[in-house]
Amino acid sequence: MTKKLSQQVVVLLSCVLIGSVLAGVGGRSAPAPEDQAKTNPDAQTLADFKRRVDAYMELHNKLEKKVPPMKETKDVAKIQESQDALANALREARKDAKSGDIFTPEIRQQFRRLMYPETKGTAGTEVKEALKEDAPKGVPIKVNAKYPESAPLPTMPPNLLAALPKLPEDLEYRVINRDLILRDVHANLIVDFIPNAIQ
Repeated sequence: MTKKLSQQVVVLLSCVLIGSVLAGVGGRSAPAPEDQAKTNPDAQTLADFKRRVDAYMELHNKLEKKVPPMKETKDVAKIQESQDALANALREARKDAKSGDIFTPEIRQQFRRLMYPETKGTAGTEVKEALKEDAPKGVPIKVNAKYPESAPLPTMPPNLLAALPKLPEDLEYRVINRDLILRDVHANLIVDFIPNAIQ
């Protein structure tokens, strides 16, 4: 092999090697969201929460089609009839439901962490005071319990709401004293709850 040919081979191999290195570095794509969820425990926990909420809503929507529809009316009895029918159907379908089915221990801990910055310091004290003043009496904090018609729905502070994952239209968060409940709006039912969610 001539000296000139040897130099050409070396240059060619160098180009191939540099190209491979650059492809390995620059050619890497950003991890997909599902891959991020696998490596990020917080993202994984929130993804699990979404799966559980979606499964509940699938059941809710399926049963909602089988009960008298809730129409726009001022007749309290008709509204009550529609709510009770859906609530009873959900209770029957979820008769073994228990606290933690949606708010697992991991989800509870993460929700407490998400809300904690909003309830600390001077601003946090004001939020806690507002929650205390707004807290209704006699609300049974248990899964599948009906939210009492006579009890007012406490206002959910906007900063706490913004800190938590968004919910489908038929579900809402409410804080009762220090507990966070997940309420089915149409069925007027407590789906799950986090005790001592407000630290």
